[in-house]
Amino acid sequence: MKTRTFAFALICGLLVSCASTQPPSTIYKRPDTQKPASQPRPNFSAATNFNPATADASLVEQWLSEAAALDTDEAADLLLRAADVLLREGEFARADDVVGELIAPELSSEQALHLAIIRARVRRGHAEFSEALRELTDPLIEAAVIDAPIRQQLQYSQLRASLFQIEGDHLAAAREWIFIDPLLTPSQQSANREAIWLSLMQIPTSTLIENIGSNGNRDYLGWLELASIAKDNQGDIEAQVRQRDAWLARWAKHPARYSLPGGLDKLDDLIIERPDQVALILPVTGRLAAYGKAIRDGFFAAYYETLNLGGSVPTIKQYDSNIGSIDAVYQQVVNDGNKLVIGPLEKENLSALTASHPQSMLLPTLALNRIEGDRFPSGLYQFGLNPEDEAAQIADIALGKGYKRALIITPEGAWGQKVADAFSSRWQQLGGKIVASQTFDASKNNYSKQIKSILNIDKSQSRLQRLQQIIGLRPNYEPYRRTDLDFIFLLARPNEGRAIKPLLAYHYAGDIPVYATSHIYRGSSAPTKDQDINGVRFIDIPWIFNEDSEIRQAINNGIPSSASYQRMYALGVDSFRLHLRLKQLRNGADSKVFGETGTLSLNIFGQIERELSLAEIQNGIAVVNPINTAEQDQP
Repeated sequence: MKTRTFAFALICGLLVSCASTQPPSTIYKRPDTQKPASQPRPNFSAATNFNPATADASLVEQWLSEAAALDTDEAADLLLRAADVLLREGEFARADDVVGELIAPELSSEQALHLAIIRARVRRGHAEFSEALRELTDPLIEAAVIDAPIRQQLQYSQLRASLFQIEGDHLAAAREWIFIDPLLTPSQQSANREAIWLSLMQIPTSTLIENIGSNGNRDYLGWLELASIAKDNQGDIEAQVRQRDAWLARWAKHPARYSLPGGLDKLDDLIIERPDQVALILPVTGRLAAYGKAIRDGFFAAYYETLNLGGSVPTIKQYDSNIGSIDAVYQQVVNDGNKLVIGPLEKENLSALTASHPQSMLLPTLALNRIEGDRFPSGLYQFGLNPEDEAAQIADIALGKGYKRALIITPEGAWGQKVADAFSSRWQQLGGKIVASQTFDASKNNYSKQIKSILNIDKSQSRLQRLQQIIGLRPNYEPYRRTDLDFIFLLARPNEGRAIKPLLAYHYAGDIPVYATSHIYRGSSAPTKDQDINGVRFIDIPWIFNEDSEIRQAINNGIPSSASYQRMYALGVDSFRLHLRLKQLRNGADSKVFGETGTLSLNIFGQIERELSLAEIQNGIAVVNPINTAEQDQP
């Protein structure tokens, strides 16, 4: 959640940009080989020494007037400069109109590049990201970049990178930022390298490894290797340290080595300070026993995976949270000499513990749930699979797509209201607008009626009836839906989603993007049934999509009832891996653990936040990291 917001703000701050059909290494030159920038044009207007960031908007009318009396070449300069100022003022439509008559082949190469950048910025301002990318992939424009001044090369590449990021092509975005890094000043490089790392951390480890060796640019390959090291061996710190040290030996002059990102420079401290005895408090009897056992099984699957690979593991002592009071269990944990606690799972037990220890926990405690509030005892870490986190992340994703107006559809009841409130709060905090919200009662199967109401179809039909009464005839008239929304936030379980999505299309809203939480996907492939939710984008934990994972296969093969508890197994796996890395998460905002339940980070309240994987249902199949770019560019 917060990661996505920071990444988007960083992107906007850098100005950013998108795509090319040839490897950027053939476009961008190092500073020592860069040709001098072209000489300034003669002083033919008030636009001399033009800087769009400081130019007075009042000059625009003067430039447009002057352009009418000049030949094509000089007029183009003035029109392009006027459009830059209009873009700065947020007047996208007028900026587009000002350069509307310009034709790239009739301009100089520098002007053609300038025109493409302006038009791409206009498209980005209208949230037309694929169209913006197309403006920048014309062969004429790509050729113009080769000999462009450094300033224009940077503007072009930064704009490309931002569009790649928005469209989900994080590898292409990182590649753009990596290749322009040598052209930047030291202060600019710091922010640029943060953008590189944030993009690389969005890419699965398998994709990073597949692309190592795919390009001749040394800096690019070094970044990919380092990112794969950061995301690998999450349960074995010693193995990760060995990989990191080998990378440092191989890449003696790589720009990332001077300030290793993501807490990689502090891994040695984790080895020294890790606990040698850990308590696992879970309900293995009572109403939550099935969940507690599934978490336990996931925990020990990760434990034995690390042990079998030669890693060090602590002694584990198990306690049933359903026997006696939680305070008595916790005191026994302390008396037994444990150094760290994982659990409890139950909210009521967690609340009781925090009430008994309001200032500080007796031992570092990784609870497997979350309670409300903003003041918690020191030493407490809260880690759970909260749907409210998913709702907030969808708000962040929608902001990155340029959406402004949301419609909410959720089930009736306290659970639906709580998730809807989490989405609304985050969305409005980001400056978005809620145009309407609607609940449905799955038990009454009243989806169609509710959807017609929220889309204003019933009002449209009422207007038809009134018109028919007035004229006495049935006119050729088709009802229409409301037009004041950009996307739909949907909270629904699989069967509910499979009923609602086709009804949206039936009621003229099939073109509206739908974003859903993980609840819409059962967790296993069912193409025939999931055809009905084609086009829905949703977020879920990486474990669900990684069916080839050895640890997941081991659990599924060994436990007959495993299909019902996949997310609990993932929680157990990550609880083992997290206990090694709590200090890593405390070290800084860019420190993350790449787990089976998401990319994990720590907020100021000691709560583990999860960034989940984005997927889209295509032909009944969940496709992870769907990319919307108009034309894919392979490294």
